[in-house]
Amino acid sequence: MTNRNLCPEIHYRKSEKGLILTACYGMDGQIVLPDEIDGIPITEIGAYAFSDGEEEKDDLVFLSSDASIIKERKRLKTTDVIEIRLPAGIREIGKYAFYRCRNLKKMILSDALLDIGGGALTGCRGIREVEIYFKDGESSALKSILDEVRFAVHATLYMKDAKAMILFPEHYEEAVEDTPARQFFTRHHGAGGDYRQCFYNRELDYKKYDELLPRAIAEDTVETVAGLALGRLRFPYKLTPQAKGRYEKYLREHMEEVTKILVEAEEMADLNYLSKAGFFDVTSLEAGIACAMQNRKTEILSFLMDEKHRLFPKKKKSFEL
Repeated sequence: MTNRNLCPEIHYRKSEKGLILTACYGMDGQIVLPDEIDGIPITEIGAYAFSDGEEEKDDLVFLSSDASIIKERKRLKTTDVIEIRLPAGIREIGKYAFYRCRNLKKMILSDALLDIGGGALTGCRGIREVEIYFKDGESSALKSILDEVRFAVHATLYMKDAKAMILFPEHYEEAVEDTPARQFFTRHHGAGGDYRQCFYNRELDYKKYDELLPRAIAEDTVETVAGLALGRLRFPYKLTPQAKGRYEKYLREHMEEVTKILVEAEEMADLNYLSKAGFFDVTSLEAGIACAMQNRKTEILSFLMDEKHRLFPKKKKSFEL
């Protein structure tokens, strides 16, 4: 990582464990933080660091080599924060560190972080992606993050020699009154709540995750279930043959609808996978072609037409004299 990628101004304090980041200044909401300052690792994101909390006047200041050319930088907080790459040595995120960062869409972190402070992601309604890099086992703060985000989250997990792409569906709860009994009970919607329970000692239980497919089929949309299936099939980390078969069966039974969904979302990587893995039939390809034409997806249209000609070439007519 070069200095040009880094947040130009970082405020911090020292502690016995390392450095505590208290604020960042810059112009770009895609924030990249250094792993260390002057050889000392950044190990903590302070409470309210990216919210409206007040700074301490005696905080230390780090300036990158590009700070001098950025004259009108501002404190990056709340709605300014869009994406953040945390230092590799972060072990703690303080309470309400990202409070009301409602435009925060993506977090990149390592397995050094195992928990986050209470309310750290309160008001972060936009988080949709989490990337985690593992160096020591498979424990991480993913469960803590998911517990604070009810919306769908795509998690990309990088192990030493493998990669997994895991979708955690959206879920929500509502209080419903049982009028005759004069009681309220909680009604759960979506399978996302169950998927968030697929952890043991901060490690994702892939077997338990895959066993929830019938629940997702019953509770969620084809788009969501297709996302679950494609993530597991494209990157089959700890995927059993039985679970693989169930995911493949679902996709084959819904290929026409799945193809249209992928075309509209311009998910070329998923379309490529389906083609190479032999999922397409004439009906699903024609549905995808029609959808691409209607939505003017020219690149995808070309790809699907080529695939149709390759997989299902027209037979040449022969004439007998």
